[in-house]
Amino acid sequence: MNLIIKIFAILTILTGISLLVKPEGIIGLINDNIENISLYISAIVARLVLGGIFIVAAGESKFPHVLKFFGYLFIIAALIFIIIGQENFQDFIATIIPAVKPFAPISGLLCIVFGGFLIYAFSKKKELEPQ
Repeated sequence: MNLIIKIFAILTILTGISLLVKPEGIIGLINDNIENISLYISAIVARLVLGGIFIVAAGESKFPHVLKFFGYLFIIAALIFIIIGQENFQDFIATIIPAVKPFAPISGLLCIVFGGFLIYAFSKKKELEPQ
């Protein structure tokens, strides 16, 4: 589980760097696939899987309550996407992209911070050697 979360953290950091350097890449990718059902399904599946992983692996982290919170948040977001349906999901994404686009660099920084937090949360504590 730790490895999966660390891989997710690295991908999150890379996404953040991409949002800082060239936000049009990710935003364009979303805009180009907004009507594709695979975007909708992957948004739901990714949140459900990550939510479950965060909840299960939270006990192995330095911040189990925070990780469980994020896990439940991911699952709630997936359930909301399921409830609103694909059409409303597309409308939501189409509406939010222009509003969020100017804040892409800030989102990138938040992604980098979140990815760094995950790596730190799942890094092992150094044991003090007995003297």
